[in-house]
Amino acid sequence: MQQQQQQQQPYIDLLIDALLDEGFTVDEAQKLIRLQEEYERRLATEETNYHRFIRWLVEHGRISDWY
Repeated sequence: MQQQQQQQQPYIDLLIDALLDEGFTVDEAQKLIRLQEEYERRLATEETNYHRFIRWLVEHGRISDWY
C-alpha cells in the first residue's frame, strides 16, 4: 500500500497544484483528493458486488450466461 502511495505521489502533487491554481487551499485540495479516492473505492466495491450477484444468478439458474 505504501509503495502504491509513493508511486501516486507525483500524480497527487500535480492534482494539488492544479487545485491550488483554481483557488483551493492545500487542505481543501487534500480533502477533495481523499473524497475522490473514497468514491472510486466505493464504486469498485459496488461493481464487485454486482458481479458477484450476477455470478450467483447464473450459478443458480436464475439467468443464463448465454444471451
